[in-house]
Parts: sequence; C-alpha cells; structure tokens
Amino acid sequence: MQEKKIKHEFGFDSEAEAVKEYSLLNRDFMYANYPMIADEIVAKLEIKNSAILDIGTGLGSLAIEFAKRLPQAKIYGIDISEEMLAEARKNSQAAGLNNTEFKISDAGKIDFPDNFFDLVISFGVLHHLNDLKSAFAEIKRVLRPNSLAYIYDLKKESPEEVVREIASSMNPDHKKAFLESVKEAVSSVDLEDILKNLQVSQYSLSQPKYSRRTIIKNKELLRQGLMMGERFNSILLECFLRK
Repeated sequence: MQEKKIKHEFGFDSEAEAVKEYSLLNRDFMYANYPMIADEIVAKLEIKNSAILDIGTGLGSLAIEFAKRLPQAKIYGIDISEEMLAEARKNSQAAGLNNTEFKISDAGKIDFPDNFFDLVISFGVLHHLNDLKSAFAEIKRVLRPNSLAYIYDLKKESPEEVVREIASSMNPDHKKAFLESVKEAVSSVDLEDILKNLQVSQYSLSQPKYSRRTIIKNKELLRQGLMMGERFNSILLECFLRK
C-alpha cells in the first residue's frame, strides 16, 4: 500500500528511486530555500522552546535547518516514505543534532494529538496531496491555539516565462518532474476556499519575501542556487495561517 502511494504521488516505482531522484533535485535546485525559510521564520517568531512539525519532510532538510537554529526546540518531521526518513535521520545525525524526530505519517491523518505544535512548516508538498482539505484540517487540529503554520509550494498561477526559464536549466528528467509539479500545483483560489471553509481565524497567500538580513546572511547560497531570487519566488506560494 505504501509503495503504491509513493508511486502515485511521486511517479516512481520504488522508495529507493524516489530517494535517489529527490536527493539530486534537493542538491541541485532546492537546497538554498531551506536556510532562507528557517532564518526568516525564526527571526519573526519567539519559538525557542517550541514543538515544530515539518510535513513531508523528505530528507529532513527544512527540519534540520530549524533544529540547527533552535537547539532548545523539538523538531518533528513526517513523511510517507520510510527510506526518506532513514536518510533524514542520517542527515540529522551528521549535523550533530539531538532535537529532531522523524516518523511515518500521512499529511491527511497526522499521528499527533490535538493542540500539540507551536509551529507547522512545509515546503514543496501540497502539489503531491490528493486531499488538501484533510491536510489543512489536520494542520489546524494539531496546532495549539494562536499558533502558526508556514506552508510553501509551487503555485498554479506561475508566470509561464519564468517556468520555461527555470526548466531550461534542468536535465531532461528534472525538467519533466518540474513541469509536472507546476502542472499539479495548487490554485490560490482553491486554497483560499479551503481555509475559509475550515474557519481559519487568520491567513494570507502571497509570494515569499525575505528580509535584507536573511538575504545578506545567505548571499553565498543565493549566488549558487539555480532556483532562487525574485524570479523563482514568483512561482512560489507562501501560505501563512494562524489557528
């Protein structure tokens, strides 16, 4: 059942194939986003002793960046792939961290109690999900009152010229996966309808924007990253919500 779900959501016949391909995409195109997101959110919020959930953690990249910055917090990462989680654990151990925990769990049925987390984060997962309403209902359920979620993904309304520009820098396999992901991306209108129906008290849907402080701190990553800067941000959606 789990293999079937991974094949459906990620287009690979096995978890091992998914891990291999995702590792290459992460290394070549996505990695620089994680430190930027972590720096920006940590600078905004008082979350030093928090419980934080990373949905669809994959290799643990975003969870690990938060764990590095918040040694007193506990960062939980969930994913549907045990092989991905095994790599996430290795990556966390290699970074010398002891405040992460990775476990199997579906975004539509998160295996944590109500009102458990101070912050929920996620990057690049929404377009893989079949039931966004269930996923956001679960996010709302596991958040403590007045706590926040920052969810990032590709957006349906992405400028075509930017999509073509980014795709032109990719090898054929990565290009195919990227264009398919854009095709499956979430619509801002649909996402807003879901949030309204769930009676989320406060939310915003916007293009990610980073402070001058975050940009300066990560300037070397920005120079190296193939999918960074204002052009790439124009195809990303940041969903902020408060329970």
